[in-house]
Amino acid sequence: MKNLDEKDKCILEMLIADSRRPYREIADEVGLSESTIRKRVIKLQEEKVIEKFTIKVCREDERCIIAFITLIPRSQSELKLLLRETQVLPQCEEVYFLAGECGILVKVNVPEINELDAVIESFRGRSDVKGVERVCVVLKPIKTVSQNEKLLI
Repeated sequence: MKNLDEKDKCILEMLIADSRRPYREIADEVGLSESTIRKRVIKLQEEKVIEKFTIKVCREDERCIIAFITLIPRSQSELKLLLRETQVLPQCEEVYFLAGECGILVKVNVPEINELDAVIESFRGRSDVKGVERVCVVLKPIKTVSQNEKLLI
Protein backbone atom coordinates (compact mmCIF):
# COMPACT_ATOMS: atom_id res chain seq x y z
CA MET A 1 0.00 0.00 0.00
CA LYS A 2 1.11 3.54 -0.66
CA ASN A 3 2.55 5.66 2.12
CA LEU A 4 -0.48 7.10 3.84
CA ASP A 5 -0.34 9.92 6.32
CA GLU A 6 -2.40 9.91 9.52
CA LYS A 7 -5.18 11.98 7.92
CA ASP A 8 -5.55 9.47 5.04
CA LYS A 9 -5.65 6.57 7.51
CA CYS A 10 -8.31 8.36 9.55
CA ILE A 11 -10.38 9.02 6.41
CA LEU A 12 -10.10 5.36 5.41
CA GLU A 13 -11.13 4.16 8.86
CA MET A 14 -14.25 6.34 8.77
CA LEU A 15 -15.16 5.19 5.25
CA ILE A 16 -14.64 1.54 6.20
CA ALA A 17 -17.08 2.01 9.08
CA ASP A 18 -19.59 3.82 6.85
CA SER A 19 -18.82 4.35 3.17
CA ARG A 20 -21.77 6.76 2.86
CA ARG A 21 -20.52 9.04 5.60
CA PRO A 22 -20.74 12.66 4.40
CA TYR A 23 -17.42 14.32 3.59
CA ARG A 24 -18.52 17.26 5.76
CA GLU A 25 -18.59 14.99 8.86
CA ILE A 26 -15.23 13.48 7.98
CA ALA A 27 -13.78 16.96 7.45
CA ASP A 28 -14.98 18.09 10.88
CA GLU A 29 -13.35 15.11 12.61
CA VAL A 30 -10.10 15.17 10.64
CA GLY A 31 -9.70 18.94 10.76
CA LEU A 32 -9.61 19.54 7.02
CA SER A 33 -12.03 21.20 4.62
CA GLU A 34 -14.72 19.21 2.84
CA SER A 35 -13.10 19.89 -0.55
CA THR A 36 -9.75 18.58 0.75
CA ILE A 37 -11.43 15.38 1.94
CA ARG A 38 -13.07 14.97 -1.47
CA LYS A 39 -9.69 15.43 -3.22
CA ARG A 40 -7.98 12.96 -0.90
CA VAL A 41 -10.67 10.33 -1.49
CA ILE A 42 -10.37 10.78 -5.26
CA LYS A 43 -6.58 10.43 -4.97
CA LEU A 44 -6.97 7.25 -2.86
CA GLN A 45 -9.24 5.86 -5.58
CA GLU A 46 -6.82 6.78 -8.35
CA GLU A 47 -3.96 5.13 -6.45
CA LYS A 48 -6.14 2.00 -6.01
CA VAL A 49 -6.02 2.24 -2.21
CA ILE A 50 -9.82 2.43 -2.39
CA GLU A 51 -11.07 -0.10 -4.93
CA LYS A 52 -14.81 0.35 -4.42
CA PHE A 53 -17.49 1.51 -2.03
CA THR A 54 -19.85 -1.20 -0.93
CA ILE A 55 -22.69 -2.00 1.43
CA LYS A 56 -23.25 -4.80 3.92
CA VAL A 57 -26.79 -6.15 4.06
CA CYS A 58 -27.94 -7.14 7.52
CA ARG A 59 -29.82 -10.41 7.42
CA GLU A 60 -30.92 -10.95 10.98
CA ASP A 61 -33.39 -13.62 9.91
CA GLU A 62 -30.55 -15.65 8.35
CA ARG A 63 -28.59 -17.41 11.06
CA CYS A 64 -25.07 -18.24 10.07
CA ILE A 65 -23.19 -20.98 11.84
CA ILE A 66 -19.43 -20.55 11.81
CA ALA A 67 -17.19 -23.46 12.73
CA PHE A 68 -13.50 -24.26 12.58
CA ILE A 69 -12.60 -27.80 11.53
CA THR A 70 -9.14 -29.36 11.72
CA LEU A 71 -8.47 -31.97 9.04
CA ILE A 72 -5.59 -34.42 9.22
CA PRO A 73 -4.53 -35.66 5.77
CA ARG A 74 -3.79 -39.36 5.35
CA SER A 75 -0.41 -38.57 3.75
CA GLN A 76 1.69 -35.62 2.66
CA SER A 77 1.28 -36.63 -0.98
CA GLU A 78 -2.50 -36.16 -0.70
CA LEU A 79 -2.20 -32.85 1.13
CA LYS A 80 -2.09 -30.59 -1.95
CA LEU A 81 -5.22 -32.12 -3.46
CA LEU A 82 -7.08 -31.81 -0.16
CA LEU A 83 -6.02 -28.15 0.17
CA ARG A 84 -7.10 -27.40 -3.39
CA GLU A 85 -10.48 -29.08 -3.01
CA THR A 86 -11.32 -27.44 0.33
CA GLN A 87 -10.65 -24.03 -1.23
CA VAL A 88 -13.37 -24.47 -3.83
CA LEU A 89 -16.11 -25.61 -1.46
CA PRO A 90 -18.54 -22.69 -1.07
CA GLN A 91 -19.06 -23.43 2.64
CA CYS A 92 -15.32 -23.07 3.32
CA GLU A 93 -14.63 -19.37 3.80
CA GLU A 94 -10.98 -19.74 4.79
CA VAL A 95 -8.43 -22.55 4.56
CA TYR A 96 -5.09 -22.64 6.40
CA PHE A 97 -2.16 -25.04 6.09
CA LEU A 98 -0.79 -25.53 9.60
CA ALA A 99 2.81 -26.08 10.70
CA GLY A 100 3.91 -29.42 12.13
CA GLU A 101 1.52 -32.32 11.94
CA CYS A 102 -1.55 -30.20 12.64
CA GLY A 103 -2.98 -30.56 9.15
CA ILE A 104 -5.45 -28.09 7.68
CA LEU A 105 -7.71 -25.61 9.48
CA VAL A 106 -10.95 -24.80 7.65
CA LYS A 107 -13.38 -22.02 8.55
CA VAL A 108 -16.86 -23.12 7.55
CA ASN A 109 -19.92 -20.85 7.33
CA VAL A 110 -23.31 -22.50 6.83
CA PRO A 111 -26.93 -21.42 7.44
CA GLU A 112 -28.01 -24.50 9.43
CA ILE A 113 -26.47 -27.09 11.75
CA ASN A 114 -27.51 -29.98 9.51
CA GLU A 115 -25.43 -28.45 6.70
CA LEU A 116 -22.44 -28.28 9.07
CA ASP A 117 -22.98 -31.97 9.88
CA ALA A 118 -23.05 -32.75 6.14
CA VAL A 119 -19.76 -30.89 5.56
CA ILE A 120 -18.10 -32.74 8.46
CA GLU A 121 -19.38 -36.11 7.24
CA SER A 122 -18.17 -35.37 3.71
CA PHE A 123 -14.67 -34.74 5.11
CA ARG A 124 -14.81 -37.92 7.23
CA GLY A 125 -15.83 -39.92 4.16
CA ARG A 126 -12.85 -38.82 2.08
CA SER A 127 -10.10 -41.35 1.49
CA ASP A 128 -7.40 -38.65 1.75
CA VAL A 129 -8.56 -37.52 5.23
CA LYS A 130 -7.12 -39.50 8.12
CA GLY A 131 -9.35 -37.74 10.61
CA VAL A 132 -11.38 -34.73 11.61
CA GLU A 133 -9.51 -33.82 14.79
CA ARG A 134 -11.77 -31.16 16.20
CA VAL A 135 -14.82 -29.14 15.34
CA CYS A 136 -15.21 -25.81 17.14
CA VAL A 137 -18.46 -23.92 16.65
CA VAL A 138 -18.41 -20.16 17.20
CA LEU A 139 -20.96 -19.12 19.80
CA LYS A 140 -20.43 -15.38 19.48
CA PRO A 141 -17.81 -13.41 17.52
CA ILE A 142 -15.96 -11.04 19.85
CA LYS A 143 -13.61 -9.31 17.41
CA THR A 144 -13.40 -9.68 13.66
CA VAL A 145 -11.24 -7.72 11.24
CA SER A 146 -12.28 -7.19 7.64
CA GLN A 147 -9.77 -7.34 4.79
CA ASN A 148 -9.96 -3.54 4.43
CA GLU A 149 -9.25 -3.01 8.11
CA LYS A 150 -6.20 -5.30 7.89
CA LEU A 151 -4.70 -2.89 5.36
CA LEU A 152 -4.71 -0.13 7.95
CA ILE A 153 -2.86 -2.11 10.61
